[in-house]
Amino acid sequence: MKNKFPAGTGVMWKAKEKQLSVEQINGHVAKRNRLIVGRAPENTEMLFTAAELYGAMAQCSSRAKMDQHAARAQVQMCRHLIARHVDDKNDRFALLDTARTLKDYVGKAMTGLVGDGIAYLQMVRDGYRWVDHFENHAVHGKPPTTRSPDYVFSRTGDLFVALAESKATKGASRAAFTKTVRDGYHGQVEPYLGRKIGTWIASHGYAVGSWMKSVKKAEIFIDHTVSSGSSSGNGEDPSENSDPRSVRFGSYCGVLTLLFGPDIGEAARDRRWRPSEQTFTTVDWLDRTWIVGEDAEWETLVVTGEEHLIFKSGALRFVNGMALDMEVARRVFALIESSEGDLDLMGELPEFPADLIEAAKRSGGAIFPDGFAVLGREEDLSHFSRISVKPPAQAAPALVEIELPADALVAEGIRLMEARLPSSSNADVVEENQARLFLTHE
Repeated sequence: MKNKFPAGTGVMWKAKEKQLSVEQINGHVAKRNRLIVGRAPENTEMLFTAAELYGAMAQCSSRAKMDQHAARAQVQMCRHLIARHVDDKNDRFALLDTARTLKDYVGKAMTGLVGDGIAYLQMVRDGYRWVDHFENHAVHGKPPTTRSPDYVFSRTGDLFVALAESKATKGASRAAFTKTVRDGYHGQVEPYLGRKIGTWIASHGYAVGSWMKSVKKAEIFIDHTVSSGSSSGNGEDPSENSDPRSVRFGSYCGVLTLLFGPDIGEAARDRRWRPSEQTFTTVDWLDRTWIVGEDAEWETLVVTGEEHLIFKSGALRFVNGMALDMEVARRVFALIESSEGDLDLMGELPEFPADLIEAAKRSGGAIFPDGFAVLGREEDLSHFSRISVKPPAQAAPALVEIELPADALVAEGIRLMEARLPSSSNADVVEENQARLFLTHE
């Protein structure tokens, strides 16, 4: 489909940092339950780049129980659509009027996924670090309703979690969408508060709505839990203990799905995957080492330009431009291979300071608080290597003694690179005859 854009609209959003505000907040008094402690949103303004929104949409898409190859394709489609229906000039985030020319089902898919990404960014800006899909966790007892929220969020230092439901619209009136968000809170979030689900209890929740009808600025509407006056704080009964580690672990299984595909993500969740038996590509970026995502399967035909085609043959690796911080990855891999599965995964995870996150933005990428990242420009990437990771009880990962040239990863298009990896008597060093790396990241 070929869209024609009016002159002067400044389309193709790539670099401009966009602003989005919470314009409407509605609190709802919780039912009397000492396990329910409300929390109002503290962040009401946020700035984000196209790379951050793309990474947020990808994070959300990896958790639904659907065909993850299709989910990734949908995210990529929406990423390109957004670039063409958001300008690169104005300060405020908004979908241009050209978005109305899309087929209704395409427009709805894009709007919904953008709304999920905005809801994720809002929760992250409000202090939440990990996210998992609600449906990955079993409700104890009879479910209170057939409906459920989208996500479960966990933050550092809180044994209880937050539920979140995302809503989005491009066409509804303010009054109609206000009701949609309110109904989402009452019908999909509130019924599950204070109940044991999986290993955790949700003490509060949110319905986050992205109202994108205006072509000048989108707005965020939030409905949230307010504590009742009789609440005395979280209970101390051991039978009511909340343990958020399953949410946090599920968050990284979602990241592994993005990096290596749904088979790896699900095998990691079931602890059937053995990271110590794998090899990984790493890259240095912003003075940190990152494990790079690689798609083992892709289309049989890849277009590299108007006339250049590459056909898939053999075991090709398509480096997808997404990554996980090496230090975080080591702890996640240790948990996956732990026989008990009860390592304190979150005990000493690195923090990602504001100046590092800003540096990632300037590089054209994005870093999220869980350690997931969208890599930046080619010239900022260096020291590409293949590594193996030792089992948890042993020492640090062993790096292959080879540095892959920077054009193995490119910020635009796809390039083929072949590197001969040396053999070695060191059992910790990877031995491969050939590595082919591709990047489908624009």
